[in-house]
Amino acid sequence: MAGKERRQSERVPTASIPVQLSDVNGELIDLSLSGAAVVHRSPVRSGAAATLIFPSHGGFYIPCNVIRSVVQVRRTDSSSEYVFRSAIQFSPIPSEQQDLFNEFLQMQMDALHAKQREAGERE
Repeated sequence: MAGKERRQSERVPTASIPVQLSDVNGELIDLSLSGAAVVHRSPVRSGAAATLIFPSHGGFYIPCNVIRSVVQVRRTDSSSEYVFRSAIQFSPIPSEQQDLFNEFLQMQMDALHAKQREAGERE
């Protein structure tokens, strides 16, 4: 192994899920029990404390820290745009949010595994 694995738990790619990283609108692109990746158009500061809010999934929130935020170019067939991709690490999840968060993560993992099985059946 060339380098130390920094992730504490498996990341699950997600469908584009609307979220807010504190007051910045973005989309969740992957999720784990310990962190996530969010793409957004407004900058956030690396090292900053933040809150990840899921407005379309009951409005639950998770306190977190921005580990890093980098500029990327997102290309489509017709255009390119600059976006920020932020890696976040969750702070301890409030106990009243824990069950909802675990349910949400399990739903994402089940959907991903269903897509993988479907792709395997088509081959």
